[in-house]
Amino acid sequence: MSISLSRLDPSGADRQSLINFFTSTTFPFHVHSEQWTVAKVEELIDSGAFRNDENEAFWLRHDTLGVIGYVRLEDLADDTPMFDLRLATKFRGRGLGVGCLRAVTDRVFMTTDVDRFEGHTRDDNVAMRSTLIRAGWSKEAHYRRAWPVKGQMARDSVAYAILREEWKSGSSVDVHWHDLPMFTPQVGEDVDYTSNSVPEATELCELYRSVGWTAYTQDPVSLHSSVLSSAHVVSARRDGQLIGLARVVSDFGSIVYLQDVLVHPEHHRRGVGRQLVTRALMPFEGVRQKVLLTDAEPGQKQFYETLGFSEASASANSDIRAFVKL
Repeated sequence: MSISLSRLDPSGADRQSLINFFTSTTFPFHVHSEQWTVAKVEELIDSGAFRNDENEAFWLRHDTLGVIGYVRLEDLADDTPMFDLRLATKFRGRGLGVGCLRAVTDRVFMTTDVDRFEGHTRDDNVAMRSTLIRAGWSKEAHYRRAWPVKGQMARDSVAYAILREEWKSGSSVDVHWHDLPMFTPQVGEDVDYTSNSVPEATELCELYRSVGWTAYTQDPVSLHSSVLSSAHVVSARRDGQLIGLARVVSDFGSIVYLQDVLVHPEHHRRGVGRQLVTRALMPFEGVRQKVLLTDAEPGQKQFYETLGFSEASASANSDIRAFVKL
């Protein structure tokens, strides 16, 4: 399957085709979901809405199906252009969306020097949201009640974008959603503690490798992505070197899970681990359930019990123990 873009001549050869397209099709998830009137389409054509310094419209052409839809590139004079993509009714639900979006993305990055390309859709437009993700785009924002719906309460609007480097490499750049520091940088003796300042992948690998957690270091990209996705990350540094880290995952209401606590062996028995756990859980004091899994070693048991945790149960034939703090 091959999909290409064919530039529209709205005031000339494509005028009637544009009128036919918009007056014969409904667009359920667009602001103007009903079929357009001839007068509306003609007004937009004559005003230059389909081709001017800011916008440019194209037919979406399939190599065997012919014209399957339309796309308008918008805000082309800005640093972040956007798009309005519409498939003809009979071509929806046939798996063509990803190919269309990739063709549109190729067009933008191959013909402009912008670094990012953005698009918005309604929160209940599941098909489009899925298409964006499968085409390599990332969710960047969720705007509450920002999408007008005729005769109904406004829906939420969801923003997605793709960066030029992602388009080139085919790999997504993680979004650090929980990036707000939960406390100001603090110094405990000669150790600096920071909140939600995520170390680079190479630093993380060095630290995890130092404590023998090689299952994590086999995939540095996944490790860094996992840490970025944590609800809270606390790092410990001495003279700028990463010597410890604690991270938690949570629903921010009923439960918080202490996922990783690790301190470089050269800095054990200096209270770093205790400080990391205390600071990592600080924003979750009002959350009732605090849980963790750890190795069944006497030292681990004693450490977490001094922090107020109790062993919940011993797993049969397992070296893993569960601790909870209510």
